[in-house]
Amino acid sequence: MNGGELGDVDPRSSILFLGSGFSLGATNIARAEPPNGRGLRRHFIQQLKLPPDTDYDLQVLTEEFAEDDAKKLRDELYSIFRLTTLTNGQNAVLGHPWRRIYSTNYDDAVELHRLNGKVAPNAFDVSEPVPNKLPHGAVIHLHGSIRLITPENVRESLVLGEASYVNQYVLRSPWYDQFQRDLAFANALYIVGYSLADYHIAGLLMANPKLAERTVFIQGPNPDQTFERRTARYGRTLFIGTDGFADALARAPLPASPNVDNLRSFQSLAPTRDKKASARPTAGEVYDLLVYGDFDAARLARSQPGEDYAIARGDAVRTAADAVETKAALVVDGRLGNGKSIFLRLLAFELSARGWTCLLLRPGSPELQREVAVLAELDRVVVFVEQYSAAQNALRGLRDALPKARLVVEVRTGTFEVRFHELAQLLPRPFDRVSLNALSRGEVLAFRRLCERAGLRPPGEGRGGDLRDMLLDLFENKAIRERVGAALAPLLEKRTTRRVLVMTMLIAMHQGAVGAAFVRAVVGEDPFAALKPLEDLSHEIFETSADGFKARSAVFSSFVISAFIESDEIADAVVEVTLAAAKRRAERPYRILMSNMMAYSSLRRTLRGKGDPDAIIAAIYERLRYDERVNGEPLFWLQYAIAMAEIPRLDTADEYIATAYRKAEDLEGFQTYQIDTQALRIALLRATAQKPGQEVFNIDRILDGLERIDTMLGESSHRAYAVRVLDGAQPFVAARHADLAAGERTALQFWLLKAAQSLAALPNDFKATTGSETTRARIEAAAAVFVT
Repeated sequence: MNGGELGDVDPRSSILFLGSGFSLGATNIARAEPPNGRGLRRHFIQQLKLPPDTDYDLQVLTEEFAEDDAKKLRDELYSIFRLTTLTNGQNAVLGHPWRRIYSTNYDDAVELHRLNGKVAPNAFDVSEPVPNKLPHGAVIHLHGSIRLITPENVRESLVLGEASYVNQYVLRSPWYDQFQRDLAFANALYIVGYSLADYHIAGLLMANPKLAERTVFIQGPNPDQTFERRTARYGRTLFIGTDGFADALARAPLPASPNVDNLRSFQSLAPTRDKKASARPTAGEVYDLLVYGDFDAARLARSQPGEDYAIARGDAVRTAADAVETKAALVVDGRLGNGKSIFLRLLAFELSARGWTCLLLRPGSPELQREVAVLAELDRVVVFVEQYSAAQNALRGLRDALPKARLVVEVRTGTFEVRFHELAQLLPRPFDRVSLNALSRGEVLAFRRLCERAGLRPPGEGRGGDLRDMLLDLFENKAIRERVGAALAPLLEKRTTRRVLVMTMLIAMHQGAVGAAFVRAVVGEDPFAALKPLEDLSHEIFETSADGFKARSAVFSSFVISAFIESDEIADAVVEVTLAAAKRRAERPYRILMSNMMAYSSLRRTLRGKGDPDAIIAAIYERLRYDERVNGEPLFWLQYAIAMAEIPRLDTADEYIATAYRKAEDLEGFQTYQIDTQALRIALLRATAQKPGQEVFNIDRILDGLERIDTMLGESSHRAYAVRVLDGAQPFVAARHADLAAGERTALQFWLLKAAQSLAALPNDFKATTGSETTRARIEAAAAVFVT
């Protein structure tokens, strides 16, 4: 046996997973060998003097053994799983610098090895919180650790049984999310001594083909065809035992040092052309792109410089490429569904032709630091960043580590408007911006020609605007609707695949992507296994990778939700996704997903045409209100207040705004600008709704709100919210100016004129995109009432 069957091995970027078979051969403090899963069950059967063929599982046996004496159970387990010596093979395997070690064993084999080597154990138990940053080489006991048990916690700390592990720990534990993140970027996963009798394989892994390519099961030297069949979807098996694995590791070569051609933290965006370069795109390929969003970057490259596969957007591409040549960074923004991903590839093709090396960042890889060092030596490098929110934490490090490189960051227009201050701090200067929200007349004509050539009805005459609108126009075609409905029928007929479809499409409508583990946590089944029988169809709709699972097209997702999904299904999915994201809200992408899913405006769009959307939304908020994590979020109460204002139940909306402020006070550093805008809007609505002739009961709140809004207009990241709320000032003045005291009129006129001045001073591009000049005219008209 040599390292050949393993191939290259890099322990520093690989995960070692220890099953109960790994510890066979070691010695415990009782001077015996620790048992595997089946052996532990036999041990307690013998201790209880039960028949060998008893059906009781391990959980029942251990509880019976304890007989309400937890210390007895703790002492027995301690004598079994506290180790004193390891075999040479175990020591050799544990001696490698693994990036992470996961174990379902109760014993302390890893800690003993490290104690003997006088190094820190870096051990974590499933009952402990996940730290912000795990040390390299950390060992995580997913079933609990013998070193931490006491008579008081033995039943809670050790997972004794298959059902409790799968249902309570795997799907619900944040450590499982950490395991999935580690898997996504690991060079390889080596599972040693795993037993099908321990717990079902689906409780640990998912049938992701991309992960299976990097997963190796190390089993005892006797081949087991049943095991091989049961685990074939999850990886390959080597029947060499722990000693054989140790020998193979010693002989296995290290992989080549990182270079620009073998990076794991970055994906090359250079155009790839093959022997089919002369073949023109088929009508089916164009249909799949326009309808399903099934985008093939290689096909796009082969179609250049023509427009047989996608419109070229040549002027915008050249403008963006010129900006990259002269600026340190470029922001590419667009509304959802306006073709940002394809535009980034077109830009990369143009820059590659100009001699730039174009790479797409894969945030989260542990190899990032090492690989950035390689890129720092190169000239003319452009790093593309998709989904700014997910990659935000990496931007500052990239800027500092790659001072010569250019950055191209893709971001939704709404995100750009309200988080400009973050981008200004994170991006190197100077930076430029290209917006994709408007198509030129030539681009509209090119899109119409593309549709006609592919046999699709083009958008209606005079239909322009943005790409999203024209794509949605395609779905108004009855033939396409019927064709899509027939294609989706197999996915919609089965409950599990239907839930996967609804969930991922709702997330895609918010331009989000999640890991397959998150999908599984919500749906309760492995999405790869559920979709396997419909592999061809699911490939057209879903885009999967080692670290992501998403619907390919936000526009197609919006159409499917609107055309085929009922309101109660939408509501259930929104609640389930929001609650699952709330459990993971410590991670920025999930915190953003949680906020986006429960936003009133997005729920209103999603539920358009689905009965009484406001009643459905109120019911969703009522279900979410009972979760303490959601209940503690200021932005949840803000959204609930907005919903109440629309009904309208303005007194309730006012109470919820007050609750939002109280919740915000409990969160250090929380900025209340979104709450401030809605607080003013609701105050204006309540005052306007009062009967004429009464004193304006909340004029002080209105004046305070106008002062806050004027301050926000001077802040680039907050002004988009501020402009919208000012539209409510004119109706209020028209309805209630006669009921204001002289001092109140003077103060109100002052702040209205002040706001008008601030609006006049806004940048021209902001005025054009937000319509703030119309708002300024209304504010000035409201102020003029007091002059006349």
